Amino acid sequence: MIELDEKKEELLTRFLKEIISSKHNLTAIKDFKQAYIKHVEDVLLAVRKLNLCGRYIDIGTGGGVPGIVCAVLFPEAEWYLLDSVGKKVQEIERISLLLGLSNVHFIVGRAEEVAKGYAEFFDGAFLRAVGRADISLEYGTPFVCRTGIVYLFKGPLWREEKEYAERAAKILNLQLKFEKSYYLSDGAERFLVGYERTGELPAGIPRRPGIPKKRPLGGKWNGK
Repeated sequence: MIELDEKKEELLTRFLKEIISSKHNLTAIKDFKQAYIKHVEDVLLAVRKLNLCGRYIDIGTGGGVPGIVCAVLFPEAEWYLLDSVGKKVQEIERISLLLGLSNVHFIVGRAEEVAKGYAEFFDGAFLRAVGRADISLEYGTPFVCRTGIVYLFKGPLWREEKEYAERAAKILNLQLKFEKSYYLSDGAERFLVGYERTGELPAGIPRRPGIPKKRPLGGKWNGK
């Protein structure tokens, strides 16, 4: 269980103020209270009972969520933040230095390409607002070690996406480990879903950039 002490609260507050005021469009939410709910509370409620003390990657970090938030909450773990937009990564790196975070590392590139250099390097991969569940699983799985977990932050659409995720999981040798639902203080329903890697990757994974979205492993919506 995470204890959100005064130091962590201060760091998270400073982080939010920085991304809200940034000129690099790190978040569309400019109201501090709403930003706290969507970027901090969401992550806190999702991960508060997890024991994270290894190496983790935030794929498609965007404005640094959940990566920076998790780096504050779990200072004993090492966090790697990946995004294809170099300017955003540079800005998040600047903010992390401002906060004095020494457990954060940064990677610029496409997940499908970067995965080749970080194959099975991580204990877990986090994906939030990256794409449909099956697509996110394909992005994350090559990065995690055997028994590693791919964590997906999802909204209510998870119920519709689950069947697609299960199809992809069979191909990727993943097994659903947990499915946690929770509610934010504004009433929004959220899910944290964890898939554990149980075997080798199939031949051809990771696929070329753009292919996971173009030809998703779970199939097209409604079988089309």
